[in-house]
Amino acid sequence: MIRQTDCHQPPTAPDQPLIALAFDRKGQLLAKGEIDEGVAHFKLKPAELRSSRVFVLPEPDDGLPLESLSLEQIADLTTFEPRLNLTDDGGVRLGIIPESLTEIWLWKRCCVRGRITNRASVEGSLETYPVCNATVHICEVDRIRFWIERIPEDLLDRLRYGLIERIPVPQPPVPDPRFNRVLLNPQPLPPVALNRPVGAAGLELQSGSGLSLGLDEVAFNPQPDPPRDWANSLDLGRLQSLQVQLPSLRSADFRQLLVDEFQLFRPYFCYFPYLWPYLYRCDEVAVVQTDNNGRYEACFWYQESAPDVYIWIEYPFATGIETVYRPHLACYTRWDYACGSDFNVQLHNNRIPPVCGVGLVGTSVAIRAIGHSVSPLAIEQTFNRTIPVPGNANFRTVGLTNYATGGLGSYSPLLTGQHLRPYLGTFPLIAQFGSALPAAGIHYFQVRYRQVHSPTLVGPGTPSAAWKTLHSGGLSRTHVRPDGLDFKYGSYSLGPLTVGGEEVYRIPPFDPQDPGVDGVPPSTEPLARWTQYDRVAIGQVNANALDGDGLYEFQIRFLNESGNPAAVGPEFFRVPDPTDASETMAAPEDYILTDGGASSFRFKLRIDTSAPDMAIEGVSLDGDPDAMTDCGFVEYANLSQQVGLTFTAAHPQDFALFQFDLERGRRLATTNHFALGDAQGMVSGSKTPYTLGPDGKYRANFSVNDLLAGCGGKAAFSEVLTVRGLHTDGHQAGNFFARSISNSFALAPE
Repeated sequence: MIRQTDCHQPPTAPDQPLIALAFDRKGQLLAKGEIDEGVAHFKLKPAELRSSRVFVLPEPDDGLPLESLSLEQIADLTTFEPRLNLTDDGGVRLGIIPESLTEIWLWKRCCVRGRITNRASVEGSLETYPVCNATVHICEVDRIRFWIERIPEDLLDRLRYGLIERIPVPQPPVPDPRFNRVLLNPQPLPPVALNRPVGAAGLELQSGSGLSLGLDEVAFNPQPDPPRDWANSLDLGRLQSLQVQLPSLRSADFRQLLVDEFQLFRPYFCYFPYLWPYLYRCDEVAVVQTDNNGRYEACFWYQESAPDVYIWIEYPFATGIETVYRPHLACYTRWDYACGSDFNVQLHNNRIPPVCGVGLVGTSVAIRAIGHSVSPLAIEQTFNRTIPVPGNANFRTVGLTNYATGGLGSYSPLLTGQHLRPYLGTFPLIAQFGSALPAAGIHYFQVRYRQVHSPTLVGPGTPSAAWKTLHSGGLSRTHVRPDGLDFKYGSYSLGPLTVGGEEVYRIPPFDPQDPGVDGVPPSTEPLARWTQYDRVAIGQVNANALDGDGLYEFQIRFLNESGNPAAVGPEFFRVPDPTDASETMAAPEDYILTDGGASSFRFKLRIDTSAPDMAIEGVSLDGDPDAMTDCGFVEYANLSQQVGLTFTAAHPQDFALFQFDLERGRRLATTNHFALGDAQGMVSGSKTPYTLGPDGKYRANFSVNDLLAGCGGKAAFSEVLTVRGLHTDGHQAGNFFARSISNSFALAPE
């Protein structure tokens, strides 16, 4: 049994003192005890304790309701069950807990994540798109092998000959569409005997058992094929040997074989649904919703080895929530799940529309992103804010974003999570309109910009420069409607329009059926929906079409029916909540510009389209730049001579990173990496062993002896320099202006 936990906390085990639980013979929890000096103390009478079962285990962090677990669930955990040796005061002496148990029973954290997509017909062609706002149920599957002894003899014989027929190579069956994807939690104990006939397609348990594997049709078939790579991991020789033994094994020996070779036989159990109640139990550990990309994530505590994970999915149709994915547990469990790896599911459901997002309620607008992925709050707005970076203690960050900088610590610890990235390329401005828009006096929107400082940020700048209208070209919003077994897209033009002499765009209504600013709805179809309710492109910025590199200020303002500024206050504007990007919060005052009775949204942004410079110079010897021949040889006289390496990695505003690798020739490129001359950093400063000179070049000297260590008197070397810009377009980052160059040389005696 495991519990959900925060996916963003450090992956360490919580403080786990020991506790004791006492159960009666019917499996009911009697009491939770405290352990002191090797004795478990319960508030129970001695007679109650003598007829109980006591389990000792580490207590997880607050929140895991151990008292709610059944005896079977507790027994499945990695616990210690002591002999009932009672003390005079009514406690239970624990004795010595095996070290082999204490080493593995601490709680560990596992995060399950993945993406849910749907493949269905859109505009007459199959299209794969994310499934948003779906509910993903995450379950941990227990392999309850001790129930094998309870399998009735008739089913055991049926299994025996089923295995003989299927071995050696399993091809797990496609789930029979007649199966009902049933509730698998909680599971009851299997019945003592199942003597009545069982159909080939499924099993019907006794009434009230909580489990039904009948022949009911379901509405969400077909299901995807089960995994087909199990055979690659099977010991086929062992299987073939067991195939020969199976006919002659006694019943007890066959049961023991199933226990001993459970892992080997496990893929075959997918064929035999009548066995599943005896082999598996599923406990739900987390319930989460998918985001706008169809992704989900949940973390929980578990014990011992890697958990076995199963998921099932619900979707909120207009008619109510329905299960859209619940395949057979035995065939679709992710056995020994690698925590953190993607558990993806692709649905094939022609009722799930390509629609994402939750509406914003009220008369307001949320500025969601600058570029597809960067919140306005992730862009520094304070003009004089500085941070230390290599070689520069006062690096100016205004207009830069900290998007995708959490992994830059390998270049320098100073860079981790800092505002370092300027913008370039073409990128959208993304907003979300409230449900009460358009409203009286609020019909249109417009984006304007002005350059307020040069690329160097030196001097007073031009903070009062005239505003210019951003020409974004045609903007539209897409809606979708069901059409039989297909979906059809439609488009609603936002503009540009000319109103009151201004180039503007109209605010779309909350739903496609609602009237627009001109009184005409975008769609007359009653089932039409916007494809995204929380993302509308309200502008398209082309960095190359602006007024050059530098610091810019952008303004998003709203206009009335005459094209004049709308009377909206600061509270009209919202931004994504940093703690939950699906929610919004009031825009900070740094982002608000008020002129008279009209407020607008503004933000500062650094634009930089300059590529980094890079070069590798020839190798010098004792300062002689001509020591290297045109064929790459450097001939030395003694081992103490100094070999000089020089390269250039630069950017006018230091918006770049470099990586320099000096490699020595070797037989196998994946081993014995030569690290003596390697370095990576920001182009703003030196990085050991290289010193950045005033001419913008990195230099370092290495003795011939150090370079040739372990190679005798001669060796060949390669130099590889990689430089990449720190730039982003609000979605991609890390590969703009990325380029590598190389050189090589060889050391040899004169």
